[in-house]
Amino acid sequence: MPYITHGTRRWLALTVWAAGLLLFLLLGLWNLNGSRRDAENRLISEAGHLASQLAALLSLPAWELDELTARTIVMAVMEDDRIYAVKVQTRQGMLEGQRRNYQWEPVPWDDEIAENTVQGMNPLKMEGRTIGSVEVYLSPRLSAEEQGMVARREGWRFALAALFCTGALLLLLWHWGDMARLRRLLASKTDAALAGDNDSAPDRIVLGLSAPATDGAEAPAAEARPAASPVNPSLGRNFQCKHANAWGITAGLFRQSFAHAPELLSRLYADGEVAGLCHLGRMLELAAPCLGAVGLEEAARHMQAALNDPQCETAALAVEACARALEDVLAALGGEK
Repeated sequence: MPYITHGTRRWLALTVWAAGLLLFLLLGLWNLNGSRRDAENRLISEAGHLASQLAALLSLPAWELDELTARTIVMAVMEDDRIYAVKVQTRQGMLEGQRRNYQWEPVPWDDEIAENTVQGMNPLKMEGRTIGSVEVYLSPRLSAEEQGMVARREGWRFALAALFCTGALLLLLWHWGDMARLRRLLASKTDAALAGDNDSAPDRIVLGLSAPATDGAEAPAAEARPAASPVNPSLGRNFQCKHANAWGITAGLFRQSFAHAPELLSRLYADGEVAGLCHLGRMLELAAPCLGAVGLEEAARHMQAALNDPQCETAALAVEACARALEDVLAALGGEK
């Protein structure tokens, strides 16, 4: 018997779970559609049966078929709330007709049917001769309420089935140890995120440049890093302090990273990209102290404050000042040897 790996077993369980939910959903829809068709067929049958009964009642030889008799019988039939309208018509024209208004009260027939109804028709005979017809219109309101109850019942049934299948799946995954593995993975992700949030600002890299360092405040955190780490910020800062020519590398990286930033600032402001401008200003604010560009740092900070203030009317001037300060820094770096 071939060995089934943990991954294959897990995907097989998920497939069976999804197939079970789909099966219960299809069964619920099938029952709902079957109930709707049965209700429609029952309504059509009842409309025809009521039309036949009314025609038989109107054709009794006990009374003469006239307008008063037809109205009395029709008004008695309209006591049934299922009936939306009744129309009795002879060869001479309509003898009597009643329909319901928006308050569900009988009103004289006016050839207007404002609801979706089911029609039942039966010929009106007198002494073996067809003298007219009887039409009965039934409203599907009651059947719609029944369909709503059926839909709620099927919804609860599907919810209970889904809860049972999900519980069985979770129990199976717990038995296989996948839940413990997932819990450990989430715990490691959370610890890594917390460790990243607790890192000091000088250890964060923006466009390949180190943020400004605080004098001696971050050395213990940097030294606490594992020795096997491929990057040691403390050693990098010590190297820059001991070798003056290392500043040229930082300047070159800044010039290469922000060479097109002045045009980008203007384009972002023209397009109304406030979020992009603030992000770029934040990067300039962090990178400028690495070069000693105090003016650029202040201009970037002022630009962010102006953009984040809805009442500020000098945002364009702040963006222009930041772009001009950046151009001055880039020009100064270009002249450095």
